[in-house]
Amino acid sequence: MLRRLMAAALAATGLAAAGLAAAPAHAAPAKPPSCDPGYCFTVDVKLDRAPAMGQTATLTVEVTAKEDLPDATTIIELPETLRWVRPPAGLSHAAAAIGRSPVDRASRTERARRGRPVRYEGVVTAVAPGPASIRVQARDGRPGPGSEGLAYLTIGERSAVFGRTRDDRQPLPRPQAPLTALAGDTCVHGRVTHVKAEDGAVRGVPKVTVEAWDKDPERSNLLGQVLTDDAGDYKVCFPGTDEDGGAQDVYLQVHTVSPLWKVVEPGAGDNLFYFDYSTVVNDVPKGTDTTTIDYAAKPGDEMEGALRILTAAYDTWKAYTRWLNQPGDDCWKPGEAACRQVVVKWAPDQVLAHSYYCPAVITGDCDARFQIHLSASAHLQKMTVAHELGHFIMDYTHGRMPPYGSSCDDHFLKTSETPACAWSEGWADWVAVQTYDDTHYRWGPTDTPVDVESPTWFTAGWDNGADVEGRVAGALLDLADSGARDEKYWDVAGIGPAGVVAAFRKAPADDVDQFLKGLSPQDQALAEPVLFQNTIRDKRYEDLFDRKTAHFPANVPLVPVFPATTGKWSVVAAVSATGGANVDLDVYPVGGGGQAVSSSDATAANPDFVVVQAASYDDAYVASVPSDVDYQEYALEVAEAPDGDLVKGTPQEITMAADRLVEIRTARIEQSAPATFTVTPRNGQDVDLFVLTPNSGAWGLSRGKAARSIGGGPGKAERVTIADPKVSGVYAVVVVRKSGAGNLTLART
Repeated sequence: MLRRLMAAALAATGLAAAGLAAAPAHAAPAKPPSCDPGYCFTVDVKLDRAPAMGQTATLTVEVTAKEDLPDATTIIELPETLRWVRPPAGLSHAAAAIGRSPVDRASRTERARRGRPVRYEGVVTAVAPGPASIRVQARDGRPGPGSEGLAYLTIGERSAVFGRTRDDRQPLPRPQAPLTALAGDTCVHGRVTHVKAEDGAVRGVPKVTVEAWDKDPERSNLLGQVLTDDAGDYKVCFPGTDEDGGAQDVYLQVHTVSPLWKVVEPGAGDNLFYFDYSTVVNDVPKGTDTTTIDYAAKPGDEMEGALRILTAAYDTWKAYTRWLNQPGDDCWKPGEAACRQVVVKWAPDQVLAHSYYCPAVITGDCDARFQIHLSASAHLQKMTVAHELGHFIMDYTHGRMPPYGSSCDDHFLKTSETPACAWSEGWADWVAVQTYDDTHYRWGPTDTPVDVESPTWFTAGWDNGADVEGRVAGALLDLADSGARDEKYWDVAGIGPAGVVAAFRKAPADDVDQFLKGLSPQDQALAEPVLFQNTIRDKRYEDLFDRKTAHFPANVPLVPVFPATTGKWSVVAAVSATGGANVDLDVYPVGGGGQAVSSSDATAANPDFVVVQAASYDDAYVASVPSDVDYQEYALEVAEAPDGDLVKGTPQEITMAADRLVEIRTARIEQSAPATFTVTPRNGQDVDLFVLTPNSGAWGLSRGKAARSIGGGPGKAERVTIADPKVSGVYAVVVVRKSGAGNLTLART
């Protein structure tokens, strides 16, 4: 999310763009709300007092919809430090968990009216000391994020305060931790962990600063400083004898700082990071390496949230530097002498309209460039962290952001913005989803994820085009993926995430088309069908090859093209490929030249076909296949008659495999000279036989113009007799395979 920051950023950096026109809007679905998920409600949460242990307080939640919504859901989560005395009327509630932290989750779904507040009131009591975050979410029935509100307090035995209590022992800024342990004859080791929000698993925190301290009565002494490794493990060594000659009494101080990212409190510069202490291990044996001191963030504590954010930053960095394919260079931007550290500003009691990235110093929003500002619930949303880091990567790599002006004020995966906004946000969406090798963009624990991989033409709720960020993200996923992740149509690239990143780094891009210029010509060719699959291209031409059956979805803006040879008959046939809805066939010359020739048999299992004869020069034709059902799969095949006619007494053996639709032969018939044609299946197939009379005034003839034999059934011969030919010329003899496969005999008698 970039919020309303870009216009100010461009002005601040002297990069203001002129004449940037918004892309035309696409048609919205008929019924869904016009507001994007996350922008549909305002949520106000209040307690009339901060209750200490055993005290009660009245909780008031007010939710206001920005438009009429048929199924608005309000969710209120109480932490384990609070309990309902009287829950709000009309809400059902049940036990749930975020990670391993129990919550009481109350909810209600009802119709909401625009601008009419819905009020919920209940009474809570404080049952345990510690932080208490009352999280409220309002959402409609669509996938995506909700709108949030928060009441945050710290409960004590005798008193409580709104917000957080501050620790007076804030550590002073120190040099960044070295990558290896300090020298010494005594070592301690252990692991720094937190609980994952999504599944409750315990995970080590990588690349976090760990300091070992000796606890003395008068003052503590810093013994050493290291970073955890990729698993969250650390080892720090130091002299085993303290100042008074005894053994060291050791504890840890864990800081939310890493060389390339750090999490700090908002509004206090960049050095007010979060920190916490481990327990003290007294009298660590001198000269040993056997003492274990672990640190685990306490459930619901601000440190737990900060460590989740740090871990998501590590995940993004680890994935992106792997895609960079730069061995030995672990900077976000290869070749940097001093890699930039990104500053993440977050507090568990600060709700923002949305999390955002700072592309410049912007009064009231950003006090420095290369900052990320996260809303309170972002520690539950690892993809939100990765998304904002995607913006940082773009800005840091190219020294600027696309000039999207105010077009990204409000944005969502499925809806149109501008090409510049869609590129910036789509890139960040891709970084987030690809980091976790996923196909869905995921927000918090009560949000329904959005499938980014599968949407294509006619996917409900999605706008089309290069100005839709989710379409851009989907195209990048399809460019990168391969194998089992490839979709059925047009997902043919498979250049890997490293290929996407290599193209991204070539030059700054203002839209997805400029990004494509960073691909090799070969990969650009592979990208075109991917862009069509993701609706970024509004038309695609596909060549049909002789006797090679193609499968496509109906009603997409596809243009299947096949050539015809002067003086030769060709046939093109189409049929529903899945036993579903019927499809029809329209054929017309490429470049115009008259109305289409159409074939429309009402039975879905019967292939429609059109025969074509280029009269005076080689020509190309389009085979369009409409259906009453969007994205109905159909099979399409073209066949050109081989040289030589069917003659009496010389049957032809033809093989039609199970993927074939149609065959064609020709026969010269003279006026008034009867002719009979017979097709005999040899392997139990069911085939139909058609004969079409040449017409010098028409370049194409449909199935409906043919003499036919279609009733024999499986294994039965079909026979057509032209008893009294009215026209002398070359007739088309068409065999349509309905079922089965194998050899058949076509004869003229």
